[in-house]
Amino acid sequence: MSDHTFTLSNGLRLGYCEYGDPRGEVAFYFHGWPSSRVQGSLFDAHAKKHGMRLICPDRPGIGLSDFQPHRTLLDWPDTLTQLAAHIGADNYHIIGWSGGGPYVLATALKLHKRVLSASIICGAPPLKFLGDRQMFWLYRFMIQLRHYFPTILGLVLRLGGVTAKGNPQKAPLRWLMRLLGEEDRRVLLLPGIFDVVRAATLGALDRGPRSVIADADIYLNEWGFEVSQVNFPIRFWHGKQDRNIAWTYTRQIAEIIPQAETHWSEIDGHYSLPITHSEQIITAALQKKVLAHPRRDRENFTAA
Repeated sequence: MSDHTFTLSNGLRLGYCEYGDPRGEVAFYFHGWPSSRVQGSLFDAHAKKHGMRLICPDRPGIGLSDFQPHRTLLDWPDTLTQLAAHIGADNYHIIGWSGGGPYVLATALKLHKRVLSASIICGAPPLKFLGDRQMFWLYRFMIQLRHYFPTILGLVLRLGGVTAKGNPQKAPLRWLMRLLGEEDRRVLLLPGIFDVVRAATLGALDRGPRSVIADADIYLNEWGFEVSQVNFPIRFWHGKQDRNIAWTYTRQIAEIIPQAETHWSEIDGHYSLPITHSEQIITAALQKKVLAHPRRDRENFTAA
């Protein structure tokens, strides 16, 4: 793990971390919500094994990165362009997990000439378009608090930061773990895994609720483009036992993207899929953007 910062053209500092092979093909990893650059360490071993230099930036206001007022999703391609120039990458892969998914779509739309491959794992949907009925009830609850009681949401997020520091096998964190599917619980309790997820979450929450709420607002607001405009091959990975973000969201999004390749797992959830199948995700990404057909649907990829 190697932390770095540099200054953007707007004068704000952007932080990022490097994993994998320092001489490998560059890939940018976009973390989830609420999370931070530390989440990328879950892919470190396989990135190193397969020759991928994994760059994991903190979004503005998260971790090492300065807060950017009035930020929109379409601000991200310019930020990424500056980061790519800073590290000397002309072309690169992009990978996003959960809340990082929309950033993959925005990048593929605006920077498609530089993108080698684009992968979305259990990605967040355009809620203005598809609604929040298929979201985890806790997320729906926080969305309502954001609309009607933002101060209370800030208190809930602070409480979440305190709770995350506990033992996942003891109350109250154990109660939250029970809300997850069986495979998610199993994987999160593997040695060292929960520690990484916790550290990544605290990397966002420790900066206070303002930045975390502003990061969430990106998903709740208009994205500034239609998903169907993304005419670039996108590989989607989603588990059908995902209780955080229903896999049916990804199916709906893939249906309107001209070049979509979907990979489904019958047994995996929101956490188990990227952690258990990180090697498959990385090796597929390194195949770049060549698809045999405009659309491919791979059921039960875990059996492959």
